[in-house]
Amino acid sequence: MNYKPTIGLEIHVAMNTKSKVFSTGAVSLSRAPNSLDNVYDLAFPGVLPVLNKQVVINAIQVCYALNMTIDKELHFDRKNYFYSDLPKGYQITQHVRPIGINGFLNISLKNVIEKVEIERLQIEEDTAKQIHFKNFTLVDYNRSGVPLIEIVTKPCIHSVEVAVKFIETIHEIITFLEISNGKMEEGQLRCDVNISLSGEDKKLGNKVEIKNINSFSYIKDALEFEIKRQESLLSNGSSIDQETRRYDEKNKVTKIMRKKNNEIDYKYFSECNIPPIILTDNFINDAIKSSKELASVKRYRYINSYNLTEYDANLLLSKKEISDFFESCVKLTNYYKDLANWININVLSYINKNKISFNELKLAPNALVSLINDIKNNNISRNLGYELFSYMIENGSSLLEAKTALHIFKQETNEEIIKKLVLETLNGNMKVVNDYLKGKQNAVYFLVGKTIQKNDKINPKITLKIMLEEIKKIKKNN
Repeated sequence: MNYKPTIGLEIHVAMNTKSKVFSTGAVSLSRAPNSLDNVYDLAFPGVLPVLNKQVVINAIQVCYALNMTIDKELHFDRKNYFYSDLPKGYQITQHVRPIGINGFLNISLKNVIEKVEIERLQIEEDTAKQIHFKNFTLVDYNRSGVPLIEIVTKPCIHSVEVAVKFIETIHEIITFLEISNGKMEEGQLRCDVNISLSGEDKKLGNKVEIKNINSFSYIKDALEFEIKRQESLLSNGSSIDQETRRYDEKNKVTKIMRKKNNEIDYKYFSECNIPPIILTDNFINDAIKSSKELASVKRYRYINSYNLTEYDANLLLSKKEISDFFESCVKLTNYYKDLANWININVLSYINKNKISFNELKLAPNALVSLINDIKNNNISRNLGYELFSYMIENGSSLLEAKTALHIFKQETNEEIIKKLVLETLNGNMKVVNDYLKGKQNAVYFLVGKTIQKNDKINPKITLKIMLEEIKKIKKNN
């Protein structure tokens, strides 16, 4: 029997605001454990929450990007449970009235558009971080109170590929909006997945939840494993238990954490210390207008205004810092395709080879553009351009500094000088000349290369032109 998977996603995004959602405590992942303790986040008696305005602005911007209806009243609730990572004994969230509802994203996959419906987006506070050891657990309260948005899809996804592409698109949105750095390995984007299978009767089976998966590849692997596991059980006549599982990255399997016979009753009730907050139309519109440009908008501009291929555009948009570098460069040149090639091939190759981040790159945008313009204006050859590029990216130097250090200056365009070198090459390579005359068209480029070896400052285009003229004379004389 063929089984159809139905997948729902719950994505938590940690914001990179300066302070926490309900307190003045600083937000940082790099500080020593418990060095950012705050009386509110540690739940000292009598302290009251004060909502961070920027958190609301960020949530509105993401809601707008996800085509959601934005609630004009902010309401908060208490989710009650007792655990060591929750000092107050409850989490402030938006259970009853989330800030965003009924959104969607159109996901393009293999030239097919898949619509993913989004049920809700809510603001909430993060818990503390538990660090487990063999015989004990430590708690770091630095993370307590970090602002989160939770994005919940409807159970409308029916393939692993669409689920992964949706999460990748969410990551793209939050990073280009600069809401979050989106580093999954640091818990800035965490995902829970829910999976049910249905057979020919189309009746959904019991739902299995896999908690806290922190990489795109792990999400893909966990979903594929869990679907196969459930298919095997159903094919053998067994039932699927409703349970919560985790993904074991080492063994690439899901493992049971706990059974879930019924949904946990958290005894939600309204947060009494935060009365409803009215969001005016002007506030919502100003939040939307202040949004950074989305990657989808940039992609359209790169392809339609700069005539880049979709492949080139996607490479430039694979990380926000790459796109930012391209945006800085593109203001200084009209050679868009050449610029994309230099970044996607040469710059990224250097970064990957040296295992550095794009933010550690020494090469300045204006230096790269100066080099590209010099090559396109025939001031230097492309081969010399590669030499200059290597020096510039290693030393963070300008084009002029690199030229001075390598004794490379303006390209030689004097046709008499080039003609003398061409004749020397032809006289020493008559066999190759004859090959060209017999129809081996690529032989001429060998001859041009031999000529440039004599003086790498000569212009390749002029060299080719003179080379063809002189070969034509040889053919005529023969």
